Amino acid sequence: MFPSKFSLDVHWRVYLTGWTVYHQKDISTSRTLAAVTTIDTKNLTIESCIAICDNAGFIFAGVEFGQECYCDSVIQDPGVETDISECNFACSGNPAEVCGSGGHMNIFYSGAPLPQFTQTIGETGWTFQGCFTDDPQNRTLRVPVAIPQGVTPESCTAACQTAGGFARAGLEVGRECWCDNLLDASSEARPTRECRTVCNADHTQLCGSANRAAVYGFNVGGGGTQPEQCTEVNVNNFTLQAVFKAPPPSGPSTITLKMILVEMVPDIMWSILSACTNCCTDWPNFSLTNSVFLPRSVSNPAQLVSATPRAGESLSFLASSPPFPGDRGYCVTNDINQPDGLPLLAFNGNSENWALCPNNTANGRLDVVFSPTLNHPHYTVASCLAVDIQMIGV
Repeated sequence: MFPSKFSLDVHWRVYLTGWTVYHQKDISTSRTLAAVTTIDTKNLTIESCIAICDNAGFIFAGVEFGQECYCDSVIQDPGVETDISECNFACSGNPAEVCGSGGHMNIFYSGAPLPQFTQTIGETGWTFQGCFTDDPQNRTLRVPVAIPQGVTPESCTAACQTAGGFARAGLEVGRECWCDNLLDASSEARPTRECRTVCNADHTQLCGSANRAAVYGFNVGGGGTQPEQCTEVNVNNFTLQAVFKAPPPSGPSTITLKMILVEMVPDIMWSILSACTNCCTDWPNFSLTNSVFLPRSVSNPAQLVSATPRAGESLSFLASSPPFPGDRGYCVTNDINQPDGLPLLAFNGNSENWALCPNNTANGRLDVVFSPTLNHPHYTVASCLAVDIQMIGV
């Protein structure tokens, strides 16, 4: 029941619009409704604030301090309900109406469904991973992507995949999209309610918050299943061997992998991972450092670092000047088919996409290929053999 100073006529008009009234505390440093703010020192009414928010596509409209209008589609933390008697300032545009007070807000709700985290992005293989802290000085995901049409879970995940085959996408403050292959080690999981800023481009969805990233992960196999569990991201001094999932009729079931140099131009050196038996290598061992895959050499001073694997391409490494930071997507996983077997090399938490393909431009040399594709100029898919890459010495 409204107190006597509230106009019953106003109550009736608001009721007819379908908007329901609530009463919340509000603080200036963490607004209860945070998406849009309008100050009108002369003409603010309940109806004008509702119209502002409704026209902007928000489902909550809040009036405060007699002259302030706030919009959002989520009641943000730490807003808590308060007694209606705490809201006692006349609206600047109609003294018969009450528009909150200092630190207290009348909130009107349209009744529309509340925005939700999109859990799975269709059949693309992207799934919601949770809410994580983000530090502007040490980003949880390092690569920003601009999306002119606006940031949503769908547009951000698609942009990250297009920009570099990234396996993680993070949405922040309703309008930012960040990409990478792994979360920075400094990031921490937080309750999802801390990531409830609505997406500027779609108010029915949630896009992180200030210093909070709503993170989505990609599984290359599709279907939205979770990646395998990484067990290590820092490992020193190991070697690699490929294990055929369906061994050829003749020949070994395993084969040693090595780094071979394939191209040198000024300031850049490219190498790939291969099963070439007649090739020499200056990089007999490998390491993982913060998920960057690093070939190691005692004779060659060039520090090769992992590049981002592209579907259909060789697993490649480069040394450059200035130095390339390396792709952070690699880790160690357990072999789920042989729990007591050797650990496996994974990219983006998945160890299932490696193959050895005869390179028809290099006398049939067996090169490691990430997720072979049709119509490639260097191999035919029918000739590729699926492998696991075992890590020896881990």
